[in-house]
Parts: sequence; structure tokens; C-alpha cells
Amino acid sequence: MNKGVWGLLALLLLSLSARADEISFRLKGLKGDLKDNTRIYLDQLPPIEAEQLPRFRKDIQTAVVTSLQALGYYSPDIEITVNKDKPEQVLVNVKAGEPVRIRELNISLEGESQTDPQFELLLGQLGLQQNNVFQHDVYEKTKASLLSLALSRGYFDAQYQHNQVLVHPQENAADVILVFDSGPRYKFGELQVDSDRPVARLLDPLVDVKPGDPYQANKISQLSRSLSSTQYFRRVEVLPMVSEADENHQIPLAVVLRAKADNEVEVGVGFSTDEGARVSSNWDKPWINSLGHSLQTNLKVSAPKQDITVVYKIPRGNPLNNYYTVQGGYQMLDQDDTVSDRVVASVHRWDKDTDDWTRDVFIRSEFESYTQGKQEDESFLLIPGVTYSRTRVRGGLDATWGDAQTATLELSEPWWGSDTRFIRLFGRSKWLRTVGEGQRVIARAEQGAVWVDEINELPPSLRFFTGGDVTVRGFSYQSITPVDENGDRLGAKYATALSMEYDYKVAQKWRLATFVDTGTATNDYTEAWKVGTGVGVRWQTPVGPVRLDLAFGVSEDQVPMRIHFTLGPDL
Repeated sequence: MNKGVWGLLALLLLSLSARADEISFRLKGLKGDLKDNTRIYLDQLPPIEAEQLPRFRKDIQTAVVTSLQALGYYSPDIEITVNKDKPEQVLVNVKAGEPVRIRELNISLEGESQTDPQFELLLGQLGLQQNNVFQHDVYEKTKASLLSLALSRGYFDAQYQHNQVLVHPQENAADVILVFDSGPRYKFGELQVDSDRPVARLLDPLVDVKPGDPYQANKISQLSRSLSSTQYFRRVEVLPMVSEADENHQIPLAVVLRAKADNEVEVGVGFSTDEGARVSSNWDKPWINSLGHSLQTNLKVSAPKQDITVVYKIPRGNPLNNYYTVQGGYQMLDQDDTVSDRVVASVHRWDKDTDDWTRDVFIRSEFESYTQGKQEDESFLLIPGVTYSRTRVRGGLDATWGDAQTATLELSEPWWGSDTRFIRLFGRSKWLRTVGEGQRVIARAEQGAVWVDEINELPPSLRFFTGGDVTVRGFSYQSITPVDENGDRLGAKYATALSMEYDYKVAQKWRLATFVDTGTATNDYTEAWKVGTGVGVRWQTPVGPVRLDLAFGVSEDQVPMRIHFTLGPDL
């Protein structure tokens, strides 16, 4: 071996030897937060070799004292001893003693905050209370909370006239004095808009502030979110110009808006076991004119289904909550026992209320030429209807709580030009709840019904089928339905599907799941329901969870097995 290798080995041995001689601490006499905090302070000390202990004894004692004072214990009894047989092992025996409690607490407000109910509410919720153990972090959080509330509510001159803590260790008492002067509350001033497009008609319904209104930071945040959510702008800035406040303490509000490109194109690929591989393309024109009209074109192509949809959006008032859409589309479907060419045109009026319910009132015309099993036919329908829907989610893409509901009523009558008379109802509800650390339950229920003389009077798109990735796993897509004497699928008047799933987080982005699904599509509910069960894995990605399920149709004599693969949000 050459000299370089011997040198490296020597350094390594010296390093290991040095580390072996570094002291380690064993704490005794402390529990809970006191022990944890003391351990943190000791771990922050530099490496100490056994023979250096006499020089660092004071530093060790200071670290323990400081850690305990932070939690209100000012008179600890500390004993540092060394194991004679193993000098690198140091025992730190601590008796924390009696804590220091807040004897006198004087928090006073000056300025306009004295009459602000939000400050009164905050003072009642503070952790800094008389007779409590005095803790430095609680004290600092109290000071920060008052300043944070002041800034969020427009008290930009707020400051502490006096802040003092007098600790009397021999009396186990602390006296706290906080004098907070908020100064005047600033108000909103004029709106200063810098935009590369005419936005007055879009902006007015979204602005929830008027000159002279008391300043609130949450209103600025809400305006910024609303402007971003319109999908008109690539850049949104809403800035309070505090330095330009006038003598009446009114702050101009600067709004900077930059429109998206005239044309935006997206191309995507996907896969599901129901449709196989698919390609999609979106062409958007976010901004057509000063009225905020926009156009969106969607193209989706898979082996069994190809469709194109065009949506023209017309705001009326608030562009997020109130608008019309004019839609048109063409779909070709060749899947299992269904072959269909369908042309659709519709007009929709959309309204969203403060409880997040969205109402879609529509009238739709559709022409469909189809083959369903042995039946070949064509149908023209003029269908008015209404849909109510709502989705609520907490926790982002990896949701911890949420629910989603949708319900649709559709009607058709020959006297207004339709080929068939019917009433059709469909509803779905889904719930997601966290039931323990890393554990979730996802439940789903859906029901469909159509009242029509004969099911073969309806085109396939309005009949009910179930089975597949999002209804009853363990069965192929839309395979659960009445069949004719040749085994061809016919579609049904009614459909029901229920599901219960439990998943458990096993790693940062991974979950394991187990589930049971059941359902039927029927004309009279005389058939036995299908039941599927299985296990799955969930992988959290930036675009939502990827779900891979292995499912078994346990209600069948010859139990089918299917693999289901889907990508998208839980709700």
C-alpha cells in the first residue's frame, strides 16, 4: 500500500478515536417538554471531548438553565457527574423546581384599536394569562399576534409604547406589562388599475371595497384570488400603496393586470382501463373582447370514443359566479355493444351561491344515430333541465376532508319537438373523511332513474349502465345492465351504485387501499346486485393521485378479476 492510502487510514482511525472520546449526555429528572427542550439546547453545544469537560461545565449548565427559563423555570438545581469507568458518559441530573407564574398582567390598548372588537376577541384568546406559567415563547407570540392583527386590519402605525417582563425568581413570580398603541386605522382609497386590456366591466363586480372602507388585508387577498380565478390574466398584483396615504389615512389600491396570450394550446395523454390510452388537446382563447367573452375547444381521442366540444362563455355580472355558455359538440362511440354518432348543441345559465352550490339551467338539443345490440335507430331530442352541484375539499391534492354532490333533472316532450317523452333524474354524492392519523374513508352513492314507456325509445346516452373504474370495480366498463337473448347490452331505466373505501398512508406520497363496491342497472330491481372488492395503491402526484386497483367480482360464480387504473382528484 502506498503512503497516501496509509495516511487516509490513519486519519480515519484518529477521527473514529476522537469521536469515541466525545461526551454524550444522559438527562435525569426532567419529563415532557422540559426534557425535550433541554435536549435541544444540549445538542446545540459544540463537540466536547472527555478531557475538556471541566472547561465546558459552565457552558453545559448555562444551556440547561436557558432551556428551562424559556419554559418558566428559573431556579433549577443542576448536578453534572461523570461515569468514572466511561468518562465520555455525562449524567445531567436536574430538579426543575417551582415554575415562575404571571403575578401581574397589564395589557393595555391605545389608539383606535380600543374600539375594534377583533382586538377584544384576540385578548380573550391569548395564551398569556394571569397565574399561568410564564413562558417566553408565549410572550413573544402574544406580541406578534397583536402586531399581526394590527397590520391585517390597517393599523400601519402600530407599535409598543412599553413592553417589559420583570421576573422575580425568589418569589416565583413575573410581572408583564404591554402597552400597545395601534394609532389610527387606515382606509381604502381609490383603485388604480394598470391593465393591458379594458377590464372595467369585469373588475367592478369583483371589487368588494370602496373608498373610505376600513382596510382589511383579507379583502385584498380575496380580490387577488378572484382575479386569478377568472383565467383571463397571466399576471395579477393587488398592492396597497401605504406610502401614498393621504391626510385622511386613505391608501390607494394598485391593481396590475396582464392578460394571457390570445391563444393557448395544451396537449395531454392519459390512460384508464375503461377507455385505454387517450390523447387530449385544448385550444383556449381566454380573451375575445372587452366584455370578457372567451372560447374553449376540447378534443379527446381514444380507441372507443372520439369527441370534440366547443364552449363559448359570456359573463353576466361576476364572471366567476354568473355567466352563460353556448356549447356544441360531436361524439363518435364504438364500445362493446354500442355504436353511436351524436351531435349536441346547448345553452346554459350558470349561477354560484355563497354556499358553493352551482346551478346550471340549460336547454339541450341532440341528434343521435345509434346501434345498441340489435337495435338500429336515430333520435332527436330537445331537453330542458337543471343541474345542482357542489365540491368542497380541504387539504389540497392529498385531501383530508371533502364532499361532492351533483343532481340533474331532465325532461322531454313530443309536443315541443322531441321524439320521446321522458323524465330523467341522476344524483351522486361522495364523501371523504380522515378517521385517524394517515387514515381516510371514501364513500360514494349514486342513483339514476328515467321514466319512459320503453327503454328502447331512448338513445344509449340516456340509458343507464354501470360497472367499471368509478362505479363497481371488478367488472368491465358499463357491463352491468340488462341483456337480450344474444347477450347484447340494452341499457336500463334505473341504476344504483354504492362504494366504501379505506386507505392508509404508508409513506409521504403513497397509500394502500381496500374497498367494496356494489350496484346494479335494472328495469325492475329483481336481479341480484353485483359486488366487487379488492385492494389498491395510491400515488400522490402534482396533478392528483394515481390509483391502481386489483378488483374481484365476488358476486359471480366464476369470479372475474380486473385491474383498474385512473388518474385524477379524489372528489
